[in-house]
Amino acid sequence: MTSASVLALSLAAGPASGAQSLSGVVTDATGNAPFEGAIVTIKELGRSVATNRFGAYAINNIPSGHYTVTVDYVGADIVSGAVTVPADGTTQNFVLGEDVEYTDNIIVVGTRAAQAGAINQQRAADSIISVIDSDGLGNFPDTTAADALARVVGLSVETDQGEGRYVSIRGINTDLVSASINGVRTPSPEDRRGVLLDGVPSDLLDGIEVRKSLTPDVDADSLGGVINLKTISAFDRKGQFLRLKAEGRYNEITGEVSPKGTITYSNVFNDRLGIALSGNYQNLALEVHNNEAGGWGLEGGTEYFLNDDYESRRYDLTRERIGFVGNIDLEATDTTRLYLRTLFNNYEDDEIRNKFEYRDLDDGEATSSTSSEVPINEVDAEVRKRREIRQIQSYAVGGVTETGPWYLDYEASYAFAEEDDTDNHDVTFRFKDIQDDFPLAGNIVFDTATPERPVIAGDRALALIFDPANYRLDELEEEKTINRDREYNGRINIARNSLVGGTPVTWKAGAKYRDREKTRDVNKTFSEGKIDLDDGFVGDLFIDNWRLAHRTPGFPDGDLTESLRNGGNPALEVNDDATFLESHVEDFVIGEKIFAAYAMGTLELGRATIVAGARLEDTNVDMTGFAAIDGDNSAATREFSRSYTHILPSLNLKYDFGDKWIGRAAYYTSVVRPAFGELAPGALIEPDESEEEDDNGNDVVVQQKVEIVTGNPDLDPLTADNFDLALEFYPTQLSVISIGAFYKSVSSATFGQRFERDGDESVANFLERLPIDPGFIDSGLLADIDPASVPAELMSDVEATEIVVDTFVNVSDSDISGIEFNYVQDLSELDERLDGFLFSGNLTLTESEATLPDGRKVPFLKQSGTVWNAALAYEKGPWDLRVSANYRGDYLDELVEENLDRYADNRLLVEASAKFDISKNFQICLEGKNLTDAPEYYYFGDRSRLSQYDEFGRTFIFGGRYTY
Repeated sequence: MTSASVLALSLAAGPASGAQSLSGVVTDATGNAPFEGAIVTIKELGRSVATNRFGAYAINNIPSGHYTVTVDYVGADIVSGAVTVPADGTTQNFVLGEDVEYTDNIIVVGTRAAQAGAINQQRAADSIISVIDSDGLGNFPDTTAADALARVVGLSVETDQGEGRYVSIRGINTDLVSASINGVRTPSPEDRRGVLLDGVPSDLLDGIEVRKSLTPDVDADSLGGVINLKTISAFDRKGQFLRLKAEGRYNEITGEVSPKGTITYSNVFNDRLGIALSGNYQNLALEVHNNEAGGWGLEGGTEYFLNDDYESRRYDLTRERIGFVGNIDLEATDTTRLYLRTLFNNYEDDEIRNKFEYRDLDDGEATSSTSSEVPINEVDAEVRKRREIRQIQSYAVGGVTETGPWYLDYEASYAFAEEDDTDNHDVTFRFKDIQDDFPLAGNIVFDTATPERPVIAGDRALALIFDPANYRLDELEEEKTINRDREYNGRINIARNSLVGGTPVTWKAGAKYRDREKTRDVNKTFSEGKIDLDDGFVGDLFIDNWRLAHRTPGFPDGDLTESLRNGGNPALEVNDDATFLESHVEDFVIGEKIFAAYAMGTLELGRATIVAGARLEDTNVDMTGFAAIDGDNSAATREFSRSYTHILPSLNLKYDFGDKWIGRAAYYTSVVRPAFGELAPGALIEPDESEEEDDNGNDVVVQQKVEIVTGNPDLDPLTADNFDLALEFYPTQLSVISIGAFYKSVSSATFGQRFERDGDESVANFLERLPIDPGFIDSGLLADIDPASVPAELMSDVEATEIVVDTFVNVSDSDISGIEFNYVQDLSELDERLDGFLFSGNLTLTESEATLPDGRKVPFLKQSGTVWNAALAYEKGPWDLRVSANYRGDYLDELVEENLDRYADNRLLVEASAKFDISKNFQICLEGKNLTDAPEYYYFGDRSRLSQYDEFGRTFIFGGRYTY
């Protein structure tokens, strides 16, 4: 490596003062593999610094003289050397590991290398972080970034159709976790802030960092933590690098093999220009079998029973992922490095969903604690066929410049996400009036002794229900919806090294501007007509490979119903009221502008490192939505604005006790803005009234009702005071034992909430007690809409008027606390007979409580009480074997009412992999996912009350990898 390259790479290691500095890189013997997180120490001065991702380090403000310098990297022997530092500074490179080829170095490639890389980066950090090293990303059968993150201490995932989608840190709601790609905030293609990570293939990444405590130079928009996805850089591996990967995936439900391929290439030209490219393609077939229940009730009895609806669903999916990363690094001068980072990902989800729904079960009654009997009167046979396309793009250009004692980095970026759901139709055929038309049909019985898989009985009724000749079109819904999220971002940071009374201090300050716009444009068309199911739309009578406890029909056929789209049948008539209403009330445009500035200092006080400072974030939000009354066919535009400013202090302390012990403590404040769908000021108002004839034959109103569904533009952002303590012990060359505790005091968390007017309460008082700005109630719900659309008596102060409002509210203070354990051990260090074995395990236990506006106490939304991971690996010679388990405890998923809130059940996933090196360049592998065929289960209040149950089946993966 040339001296120019050393100087250029050392820029990224941090600010240097030029004179009297020591800098260099730490690599393997070939110079192709830099080591991140190695601790470089000048023994005589007690000064230490960690290498960056390029293996570069710089120690500044050193008196001229002769020194002994050591390099400590977990997994390798400590290296030391004598260095003379002249008045104008010097460079010194270090080599770790054996003098062997890159692919033969066990601290560069393989399981131990991955574990060592993660441990070293975590040990070297000044804040509390967790890391997946580049090699660690390939050690398990992970498809997406979310799947990979499930193995990190304290992390778990929410799945969609069996694939990891959203990531939770320490069991905290996934909407309260932020994600970045190369430090650029990742937008979301949905109406929430939680970032979809199932569309980002793990093969495109070079590492993942999870920050659990924040410093002032990091965006403070997270309660759980910040996930940073790092893509490849040519300087991660000096010289030419090529990797080809191909695999097939077999799922036991689909019976199909799905292909996947990845190519990665990087090279460094003239020691100054680095180019890295990576492309990924996957075509994945999935099939999911599902039961769902709409709700449970007592209905005057003592036993809960299914009193809403019961559904059986079959999802037939094909997911295509295409991803590309292109990164350029240019060492423009000896003092300036420039870079371009790009990521493009396209995710296409083709889905056919068959749903068979038993409706209006509230006419039934419980016959025991595990069964109910229903005079079924209405059944729906429905199919949805859609193609959903999601894109995530991220582009960043920036640089690092050193001028004298100053260090400057700067960046401009653009990020974009889109969800295109414009190819979507949903057709429902209904069999109704069953009891009237077939009085001898009899009842059906639901046996819920096994709540995940109810059994349905009732031969006469089921024979009628399973006959497609009894169904007529109820509704055709065609949807063309687009969600877009784009963000422009600019930042600048400046730092300077200095000595204050002999104490090394790095001063740092910076500013950032974020301009984000989120839009949702929903367009739906609803049509009705006298069309029978058996007029060419049936397809299969039953699903052949149905895995659940009872037969379920396979009709209607999604391909056959295509002919109904776009007015394709003259019998169809558009329902103008429903079309107008559903095409307006969900639309919104929300603009969010955030200006941030911070100042901080990093002090090295002997064995202690202190990072202290504060961050200012000023937020301005403009919101536009629409309010509409059912049946009125007009919508009022509602516009609202909010602004607020937060000053957010932060303190991180790291103390090296010696003898391989490190202690950490942290305090920081954070602010998480409400989800866009929660803020959206749209409102749906549905007035209704019930009439009966009096003794004289006149219609008399006996019940009046108004239902309002609305966002809440008056929501406050969540704020939190966060406290962390941790103790780490590194007893041997490749082992770590750590324990940590955390506490979060949360204000203004957001929950969905239903408000119902008491019959004795005036309408005016009811509206006043809603936790929504009065101006929004007065002008946002009813203004600019034809008053004739709402009968005056419907909103009058009468007992018979029932008002129900579904919205979002800020709850009072909430608390989250927990402890974390982590243990990694090279088992050969305990017993030589276990040579080649490596164990890793972690456990997070949390408790939480939130108080709702009505005084009810519940767990924090989507807060898992227990999360753990364990893995046992064997790596020796050409073999790399491993088995792993991931457990996520149950959590509150959605508020319904006391005893009936929806919970996600606990889930344990077991996976295994076997890899064999045919040569130093070529490896074959066999992997298994979900080996215990674990389902996903949700329940209402108690595990005996089904909400949703999904089966995905086992998946087996085979393939090969070539590395040059």
